[in-house]
Amino acid sequence: MSEDSLQLQLWHLRSGDISDPELRLGLPWLSKREFDYFRACRSRFRQRQFALGRLLLRGALSHLAPECSPVEWRFETGPRGKPALAAGEPLIGFSLAHSGDRIVLATGPLQRLGIDLENGHKPRNIERLARRWFQPEEVSEMMQLPAESRPDWFYRTWTIKEAWSKARGAALAPSLRQIAVCHAGNETDGKRFRVTLRNGENSHWRFLVLQPDSGYHCALACESETGARLVSRRMTGLARFEAMTIPILAEASANP
Repeated sequence: MSEDSLQLQLWHLRSGDISDPELRLGLPWLSKREFDYFRACRSRFRQRQFALGRLLLRGALSHLAPECSPVEWRFETGPRGKPALAAGEPLIGFSLAHSGDRIVLATGPLQRLGIDLENGHKPRNIERLARRWFQPEEVSEMMQLPAESRPDWFYRTWTIKEAWSKARGAALAPSLRQIAVCHAGNETDGKRFRVTLRNGENSHWRFLVLQPDSGYHCALACESETGARLVSRRMTGLARFEAMTIPILAEASANP
């Protein structure tokens, strides 16, 4: 990878790595609005998932900018609902995703940055979902695969589409049909794929397929003219991180 490649950071958290006492110690990091949302969550699982996501985000940002403590970060929501750091904060873009008991966070110098994570162990009717949301040629490609290969194909395609939607701050439903993903040669290992944008956008988009953990599917989308390098870290406690390796399974740029 060229030295002028865009450097992004990927942060990973397994919810079991943060104990309940540690989580309670981190709750003062939350803003009043965040804490009110935390208290309003109806299930303990959702409460914990939300709080851990915010602690991961605030801890990671302070790791990148140590002059700001986790409690100091201020956020705002864009006109289409995309969260971002408030005016006056360091210029760091971010995107957060969670599924099952895993949470991932992407950060970098870009505002158009999105990440999606899906738990492949969760039962879903992937054929019904594909026929509802994907392009006809995408559905055809999936159905040509052996039945046992279809879930991996589906989740790779879905995460690429959703990561792009999140990067743009756009509604998911229309975005799913504005981008077409083709896995070259119907390969099931996902090492080659092609992305075509159908919304008339000519921006430079790059897509990375990642594997943060066994059984989980992840994709990252960013607006960049260069390739991307990843620095990956795992959260092991409040504001504690250790280096880890999250492999890039495949990478592609969008066709106009």
